[in-house]
Amino acid sequence: MKDYMMGRFSIIGAGKLGKTLGKLLAAAGLQIGDILNQSQNSTQAAVTFIGSGRACTTMSELKAADYYLLACPDHQIQACCQQLAASGVLQAGMTVFHCSGALNTTVLHSATAQGAHTASIHPVRSFAQPPLAAAEFPGTYCALEGDAAALAQLEPLFVSLGAIPFHIDPAQKTLYHAASVMACNYLVTLQDLSLQALEQAGVERDLGMNILHPLVKGTINNLFTSGTAAALTGPIARGEHSVVAAQLEALQAWSPDIAKVYRALGQQSLKLAAQQPQQKAANLARVARALAAAS
Repeated sequence: MKDYMMGRFSIIGAGKLGKTLGKLLAAAGLQIGDILNQSQNSTQAAVTFIGSGRACTTMSELKAADYYLLACPDHQIQACCQQLAASGVLQAGMTVFHCSGALNTTVLHSATAQGAHTASIHPVRSFAQPPLAAAEFPGTYCALEGDAAALAQLEPLFVSLGAIPFHIDPAQKTLYHAASVMACNYLVTLQDLSLQALEQAGVERDLGMNILHPLVKGTINNLFTSGTAAALTGPIARGEHSVVAAQLEALQAWSPDIAKVYRALGQQSLKLAAQQPQQKAANLARVARALAAAS
């Protein structure tokens, strides 16, 4: 068994993500130590789901562990780490890490001051349903950053769970997380804006969902098969400035806020269209003028 598999692993804040990783780690043969949540019921539920571990409700109950996963909400991570450092259980050479996509390891500075190794591992997936997340975890991309000693232990451990690790610049982690938000969360918002426009045009929302489903699915398939520039279609890619102007005018009359979104996305789409080999600069210039009109 690998050295990293011999360590004792404790989880602080075993919600959906913490429970999922705890179950995966236990199944891989790692010794699960203490599990600490804010309430006794949620802690016991986590222990039951993971299948091992000792339920705790206060930091003072924690015993020494080789690894501490801080899986609490982002806004609690720094304070949680400070409490762990002040508890007296944290010692030099131990490893503390979190799974936030928005925060880097600087929030764990109180652990570093105690001589602990620190890291961040952000699995790029949803943990809304822990049983499903655990079953589908293999193949999950995980963003890593932190000190070399921590990553030397944690990276092969997560690889053994089926993760595909990649390293990011901790100084740019906010941009990294913003990228995920735009790709995932804002995609949902964009579809809702489209549905609102369809409803305004007389199409019921349920029917609108049915209409958009194959359209969006086909677009995503093209995107990941051919790349962003090649997947771009529509009036901007065809240089149809009169269509763009008419759509912008209609949106402006109905919802100026949504018209702003259309214009901003259209201006970014122009940059993609310019990468297509068949494009003519004059057509794109006319589209650019249409998008800029009355902005």
